[in-house]
Order: sequence, then structure tokens, then C-alpha cells
Amino acid sequence: MPSSQPKPIWESEMTDKLKLDLINSLPQPFFTTCTMGWPVYDIDVQTGLMRLDVMGKLDVSHIAEHYTLRDAEGTIHETDEWYCE
Repeated sequence: MPSSQPKPIWESEMTDKLKLDLINSLPQPFFTTCTMGWPVYDIDVQTGLMRLDVMGKLDVSHIAEHYTLRDAEGTIHETDEWYCE
């Protein structure tokens, strides 16, 4: 008899929310475009979460909270373009 229990999250199939190839093709590191311009430590393409280096401490944020990010060359990128269709 099959179990009616839902699969744990680590066993369920997750798909990427963000385009890994596009993100990796851009000059890094990225910086937020808010007043302080915090460096982006890393981005999780499955969840959209990213960690920011805020004065030496890591702060968790979601990419949806940032409309734009600046790359290492100073180019501004709209984060809406980074989502998978």
C-alpha cells in the first residue's frame, strides 16, 4: 500500500529558479545597487536566496528584493531577466 506521506523536501525534485549559465557568464563579483552596494557572496539558483557580505557578516536576502545588481565591470543588470521561464 503506497504511503500518503509527502516526500521530504530533500527527496523532492527541485528545479532551478534562476539561469545558472547567464549568472556565471557575467563578470563577478556582483554588488547590490542599494545605497551601500553590498557585495553578493553567493546565489542559490534553486531558491533565489543570496548571501550578502554586510560589513564582514553574511546576511540572507532574496533576489526578488533586489531589482538590479551591478557586476564587476559596473554594468547594471535587471534581476527579472535571470529567472527561468
